[in-house]
Amino acid sequence: MRKKISITLLIAITCTAQASESDSWRQFDKDSDSELSFEEFSALRIAQYAALDRNGDGKWTRKEFVQRMPDMSAGRLDSLRGKFNRWDIDEDGYWNTTEASKAIKGNFRWLDKNKNQSLAIKEFPKHF
Repeated sequence: MRKKISITLLIAITCTAQASESDSWRQFDKDSDSELSFEEFSALRIAQYAALDRNGDGKWTRKEFVQRMPDMSAGRLDSLRGKFNRWDIDEDGYWNTTEASKAIKGNFRWLDKNKNQSLAIKEFPKHF
């Protein structure tokens, strides 16, 4: 089943994403099982991506995508640039909500190491 991500939903989730970085996933764990289902993970990633849309136009440039904390290492920035390019399917220099949705699905599959359709927090990289 293909789900569309609405800009309104992106904005609404962004407004509710106020937890500290290390515990930010907890607010998305709606069933409090200390794991994120695909739907819960999608909500987390939508909030993260929505926060990157600096001008609120519903699409992300590579510059917006890699603009992060000032203490981020150059290697991490290179990794983000690569991710942006990998998911910019139509190669127009922007991510749209369809491309973001595909990236979310890809992230989930990659992180779900035991393939149980749920992400335990221990499956997340240290800096997610």
